[in-house]
Order: sequence, then C-alpha cells, then structure tokens
Amino acid sequence: MAAEAALAMAAVSAVGSVSGGYAQAKGLAQQAAFTKQQARSEALKYKQQGVAVLDNILKTQASIVAAAGAGGIDPYSGSPLFISQQALAKGAGEFYLSEDGQIISTRTGDLKAQQLMAQGKQAIMGGWTSAATTLASAGFSYARLGAAPSGGLTASYADLSSNPPWFVE
Repeated sequence: MAAEAALAMAAVSAVGSVSGGYAQAKGLAQQAAFTKQQARSEALKYKQQGVAVLDNILKTQASIVAAAGAGGIDPYSGSPLFISQQALAKGAGEFYLSEDGQIISTRTGDLKAQQLMAQGKQAIMGGWTSAATTLASAGFSYARLGAAPSGGLTASYADLSSNPPWFVE
C-alpha cells in the first residue's frame, strides 16, 4: 500500500514538474513580448529623432535661401549653395545615425525575445525531463520494494537490470 502511495505521489510530482515548466515558459514568453514592445518604443524614439533632423534640415535650407534672397544673392550658386550643401550633408549624417539606432534597437529586442523564447522551450523540456526522472525513479523503487526475491536473501538485482519492469518487449 505504501509503495502505491509513493507511486501516486511521484505521479503528482511529475505533473507538477511539467506544469511548472509550462508556467515558466509562459512567463518567459510574456517577457519576450514585453522586450519586443520596449524595442519598438525605443525604435520609435529614434524615428522621431530622424524626423526632427529632417525638419531641421528644411528649416536650415529655408533660412539659407531667405537670407541669400534678401541680400540679392542667387541662393542656388556660390557660397549659399556651399552652405546649403554642408548643412544637408551634416543633417543626412544625423538622419542616418538615427536610422541606425532604430535598426539596432529593433534587432536587439528581437534577439533578446528569441533568447527568452528559447529559455522557455528549455524550461518545458526540463519539466518533462524532471517528470520522467521522477516517474522512472519511483518505478524502479517500486520494483525493488515489490515481493521478496525468490532466491531468498542471496538474490541480486541482476533480474531487474536485465529486464526492468517498465521495459516492454
């Protein structure tokens, strides 16, 4: 009777191990989703920064054209054109830098999320492995605690090691 109770407790423990693995995987999946959301938020900040850079470029270009036009100079030649080109080059560099930040933050978030999902899969496998180990150990103990060996006290468990009770031919 005690051996059957031990088997039942082992089964309950095994179910707990499996459900614990799934619960841990669910928590990691939620962390992964949150991580991706944070990465998207960070990417949006970089995108806003890029839009601000483009707005600044437009304002700078308009100021150069207005100042040159007010001074009676052709804004599309000579010094005003050179200043405009320099401002555009600097602004483009800043814009591309903000795009790079956007890409890096998105990819970093995706990689972290993938890592968390992989950990979740490992948690599930760990739960199943723990359950299998618990059940196998309980089965082995049950087989050892079963009826007295037929050979008396001198019997070994050579019988069990060659043909374990859970092995089906």
